[in-house]
Amino acid sequence: AAGAVIVIVLGTQDLHGALERLPILAGYVDNVRAARAADGGALVLVDAGDLFQGTLESNMTEGAPVIAAYNAIGYTAAAVGNHEFDFGPPGPPVTIQAPDDDPRGALKARAAEAKFPLLAANLYDAESKSRIKWPNMPASITVDAHGVKVGIIGVTTEATPFTTMPANFKGLIIESPAGVIT
Repeated sequence: AAGAVIVIVLGTQDLHGALERLPILAGYVDNVRAARAADGGALVLVDAGDLFQGTLESNMTEGAPVIAAYNAIGYTAAAVGNHEFDFGPPGPPVTIQAPDDDPRGALKARAAEAKFPLLAANLYDAESKSRIKWPNMPASITVDAHGVKVGIIGVTTEATPFTTMPANFKGLIIESPAGVIT
């Protein structure tokens, strides 16, 4: 119809550090963006989480090349997955070794490198009972997709405390996704 705008929402999930898959995806994304630019539409590119952990090239740098690739591809946002907590503090140890180590330090470092937000609507601090307030990790965002407002909310699975390194999740609570989305 006249005045209609086509908005493509393209989602990925569970990359688990498989960087070799990204060049093909990047080419596809470029083609979709070009098609939408030609017809006045837009692309919203999101990931549902579990970006980093799983391959040697990603694990050795705690997911840094995945963030660099997602930045280059132009992701709009990504949800924090359960395996985003696997690396713990920055560096080789996967759990804290000293009192001043941050058990979420590697995740926070990747969030700081990302040109897109890592969404975490249902992650709460156990002590304050409030949603986490980590840089570049809002609960949700609204983007303008060629004049169309698109809301994006990211939630983490309720199984996260048991499907990642429990020591790295200590001090956090997962609220029900249904409770924070409504």
